[in-house]
Amino acid sequence: MVIVNIKLLSGFTADTSLLRSPPDSFAPLVQRVDAGDDHVLVYLKGVPKDVPMTYSLQLKQGLAVQDLKPAVIEVYDYYQPSMCFC
Repeated sequence: MVIVNIKLLSGFTADTSLLRSPPDSFAPLVQRVDAGDDHVLVYLKGVPKDVPMTYSLQLKQGLAVQDLKPAVIEVYDYYQPSMCFC
C-alpha cells in the first residue's frame, strides 16, 4: 500500500470527492481518502511500474493568506514509511 500525504496551503480546504472516484482507470487503486484540517491522506493499493498516474484535488480558498509557502506532498510505502519517494 502507498500513502500520498498532501499538506494543504494555508487558508485552503480540499474537495476530496474527485479522489474518491477519479474519472480515469486508476479508480480501483484508491482504497481510502482521509481529510484533516491541513492535509489529505490518499491510500493507494499499489502503484503500477512505469505507468504515469494523475489525480486531481480541487482546493477552495477560505481565507486570504499573504506570503504563502509551497505545499509539501510526500509519497511513501505504508509498510516502510522511511522509504519516502519525495
